Amino acid sequence: MAKNLARPKFEPKDETDLVRAATEALPAVFPNPERLSCPEAITLEAIAARCLSFPDIDNLLDHIATCSPCFTAYTVYRAEYCSRRNRRRCVAGVAVLTVVIAAGYFGRRALSPTQRPPEQIAEVIPLTAVLDFHNRTSERSAQAPVSEPQVTPHLRRALLNVQILLPLGTEDGQYSVQLRNNAGGIATQSTGIAKWDGTTETLSARIDMRRVEPGKYTLALRNGTSSWRQYSVFVD
Repeated sequence: MAKNLARPKFEPKDETDLVRAATEALPAVFPNPERLSCPEAITLEAIAARCLSFPDIDNLLDHIATCSPCFTAYTVYRAEYCSRRNRRRCVAGVAVLTVVIAAGYFGRRALSPTQRPPEQIAEVIPLTAVLDFHNRTSERSAQAPVSEPQVTPHLRRALLNVQILLPLGTEDGQYSVQLRNNAGGIATQSTGIAKWDGTTETLSARIDMRRVEPGKYTLALRNGTSSWRQYSVFVD
């Protein structure tokens, strides 16, 4: 009679080691310093809370598994969610995502030289832009037309580190940033952090404008689930 071989157990420590290895490998393999195609922070937080009803959920999961900044943010949100929920569900969810990351990591290493994607030769250095809205008001309803300031600011078609000076009374925190065309479509989007520096509430965000067509746009800002603040801008 054949002997039954004992199956090795996958202990919690092994799970932790696997997640740590994937986290250490991601910055080198999938650094994404420009945060290209990254979903909003509220989307990452929703996925971490197991709200998986997004239309492009498969693409979002693939992006998280191959983007170091998004995976790091997802891990933080997931840990926060798991502290309020059952820790066993947290272990199972992180294990699934870790397997996906490991498969992508080792799959890329196994590609032949002719199949490997071209390596990035040099990192693009972002330009600095300042948008001064601290003395202006904005429409806070998505259906209402955007109020027109006396002078509409201009943005260049480049990778930008944008400093947005917000009106007095704006709250600190993480903001969603969207650049919308005249039809209401999103030309590009990002996230940023707003802080009070003692004189002005300043929102700092990196926005990739390189694929945005020239023209007039609406810059929409929102803190969490609050109403959108909207301002007109030109893209040159």
